[in-house]
Amino acid sequence: MLRSIPLQTPRVIRRAVHNTVRPTVRIAASALTALAAVSLLPMSRQPSTALQAQAVTVPLGQLLTDASTRNRLPDSLISYRAQVETEISMLLRREEGTEVVGAIEQVASALRWNRAGGYEQRVTGYRMQQLGVNMSMLTLLQSGWLNPNLYGNRLRVRSQASNAPASARGNARVGRGDGSDTLPAIHPLATDREQYYRFTGGDTVVTMRAGDRVIPIVQVRVQPREDLRRDVVLFDGEIALDASRGTLVRMRGHFVRRNGQRRGLRSTFGDAVAFVEYENAERLGAYWLPARQRIELQAMLPFIGDGRAVIRIVSRFSDMEVNDTVLSAATLAAADSLRLVAPRRLSYAPADSLERFDAWRASIGELSTGLHTDDFDDVAPDRWRTNGAPRFDLAAPRASDVMHFNRVEGLYTGAGVKWTLRDRAPGVVVRANAGYAWAEQTVRGRLQATRTRGPWTLEARGGRSLDNTNDFRVPFDSGDSFGAFFGSLDPYDYVSRSSAALGVVRTIGARRAIIRTEVGVGDDRYRPSQYVRSPIGGDPYRPNRGVDAGSYVRSALLVEWHPDVAAEFIAPGIGARFSYERGDGTLSWQRVEARVSGRRPIGPFVAVGRADVGQVSGARIPAQQLFELGRYQNLPGYEDKEFAGSRAAVARAGLLYTSPFFRSPIRLGRRLWFPALAPGLSVGVQSGWSDAPTAAAMSAIDRLAITDPTLLAAWAPVSRPTERIRASVTAGARFFGGGIFVGGTRPVDHAAPWKLLVSFGQAW
Repeated sequence: MLRSIPLQTPRVIRRAVHNTVRPTVRIAASALTALAAVSLLPMSRQPSTALQAQAVTVPLGQLLTDASTRNRLPDSLISYRAQVETEISMLLRREEGTEVVGAIEQVASALRWNRAGGYEQRVTGYRMQQLGVNMSMLTLLQSGWLNPNLYGNRLRVRSQASNAPASARGNARVGRGDGSDTLPAIHPLATDREQYYRFTGGDTVVTMRAGDRVIPIVQVRVQPREDLRRDVVLFDGEIALDASRGTLVRMRGHFVRRNGQRRGLRSTFGDAVAFVEYENAERLGAYWLPARQRIELQAMLPFIGDGRAVIRIVSRFSDMEVNDTVLSAATLAAADSLRLVAPRRLSYAPADSLERFDAWRASIGELSTGLHTDDFDDVAPDRWRTNGAPRFDLAAPRASDVMHFNRVEGLYTGAGVKWTLRDRAPGVVVRANAGYAWAEQTVRGRLQATRTRGPWTLEARGGRSLDNTNDFRVPFDSGDSFGAFFGSLDPYDYVSRSSAALGVVRTIGARRAIIRTEVGVGDDRYRPSQYVRSPIGGDPYRPNRGVDAGSYVRSALLVEWHPDVAAEFIAPGIGARFSYERGDGTLSWQRVEARVSGRRPIGPFVAVGRADVGQVSGARIPAQQLFELGRYQNLPGYEDKEFAGSRAAVARAGLLYTSPFFRSPIRLGRRLWFPALAPGLSVGVQSGWSDAPTAAAMSAIDRLAITDPTLLAAWAPVSRPTERIRASVTAGARFFGGGIFVGGTRPVDHAAPWKLLVSFGQAW
């Protein structure tokens, strides 16, 4: 019985300010809380050369024997040095597969290695972008994160005690790196491999071209033996072998250790795994040495949501010089006898050198383009796999299904279960979650069944929920419990909705596009606010706005292009979204929305932009289907939901600049690192327009007003059309890679004073 080596989790403190904090700091802090330490290090998919597969018969036993023989360190390989560029991303994966990047740290390093075990990694450049102020991932990587080669009978991987203290030597900061933070793992090609592993596959050859040479690559599945009684660290995954020379080209999987150690809550309620993928390249026609390495730390705690917190470390090697060092005969003899293990050293160039570094080969976010957490699902722990015996797990789809707070429900607590049928009914998953809104005294929940076959997913769902009616929202924005409870700030409106639907989802390419169609029934009802203000005090909440009650048949189409790209988050790229929805029944309407969103780094600048447009029509437009704009709805220079209409458009653009000053990461104490202060400038323009061209639209705006029984006051009119294009600007300074903004905002379509604006995240 084997289990993944656990991750240690220190406490992380996070603060939030509304508007940008709701989908931003929460994402980054969730990843830190769940993945605060690396348990094992050592890999990258997507080889840079073109591949072509063909089925052949390969004698696996003989191939492994040849590979094991040739996996010893070549006598002529003495040393090498290389430049390495690394991207450390912190992100959150939702249960449906969408990823959002909350922080990226880019690190340039110079690596030196020799066969005596010498390893020295010196950080020469550093920059980052993030959505909030969080601990730097360098805190977790104090003895380096690169694996210099895959030769030998054992691989050195990091243990739980990975946060060794650092000490200063001269003007460089140096990690402990004495080897005490690593464990020996049995190499899949070790001479004693048969005692620990079983091997399958080897019957498919992939042809890879490297220059003029055609290299046949054989894929072999490696799994630890189930009858082990020793306490050892083993590899579980795939290896790729050069069939012509019997050398190791690539490893992909994760390291596990025998289940004789302590078991924590993770063992029962969740999983935390360090996936690795190493890709080698042939050097001088004789050596297979690192070309690209990827480490993926994924944690899932289903009792607080079925998503995953992820730390992704992608490194690319360049300018490699082989045999750049001369070692003495005595040193070589000691190294070959395996009695000499030199310390691993991670050091940092002086702060002024780090700040002047400008030799970046890749723009920030480029190294992770095209990667996804699902890349490792075939070698993942049993809980995440789609094959095997049926599983029943505690697993709520989202953290908000376990606990949240708003002014209508008050405190909501719930739980969920997940039944994955796997081999009994491939692709079928049944979910159920339920909870109780304590102030509202209402039970809510939903039941969902899905069946996935290749790129197609069929789903059926039904339930009762309190839905958010805000428009043109940031992805992942389903409310702000933190701001509502601690800041008495809840700028959302809610409708109590019962619904049932059947849907079909088609994924195109590697999540390049997603098409969803569905049809079902629904029923909307109004629910008043249960709280006048936060339970801990503060300003009064705005009453929940009016809702037209009624039932309907709903049909919808949604098309998303690059669904993981959003201007509000860190990953670069361009994404788009189109949706059409209609209701027929007591409530009838048609609604169309379109969005284009993009983000692009240009040297020290980052350009961001987003445009949304929408229209709703009908003989009697439901009030909850109107578009609303204002301070927290894309126009920060105006009041909350000051404008509304049946037609609306919003366009936003921003330019962020990071200065060359104070770009060195900040060290606090011996172990804790924070991202660089990295001050910069930020300017943004936001424009919006809404219109109510029909009597039905004006009547719907009037019905947004309600009489709040708790305040005995009528709130009308609550919104109005903009009458013309409204615009506001923001300008100020940003710190910590854009994570904190301090500046001001004001409308520009009429005379108005500047207002102070302090926010977390990269809204503009």
